[in-house]
Amino acid sequence: MDIVEKFKIQHKKRTIYLLIAILFLIPALVISYKDIVLSFSPIRSDYVVLIMKSISLIFCFLAYYQSFCPSCKKLAGSGWIINKCKKCGVKLT
Repeated sequence: MDIVEKFKIQHKKRTIYLLIAILFLIPALVISYKDIVLSFSPIRSDYVVLIMKSISLIFCFLAYYQSFCPSCKKLAGSGWIINKCKKCGVKLT
């Protein structure tokens, strides 16, 4: 598998990880902003919010690690559209 295909797979994983992070973060923010009491949970709502934000942070870090260049293992660039690695100059798309 060449570098372009590896980076396409990494881009798909990065997108999925960020969507999962958003799916955990938005309800956590709503619960903390509205002070919603969770009657179905035996745990206090602020602990639930902390757990959800922690899970979201883990998926953000996983998305960050999918942003590395497959050839030089350095950060390929910033943003959604990365055409070439900013360190080694390898074309990624």
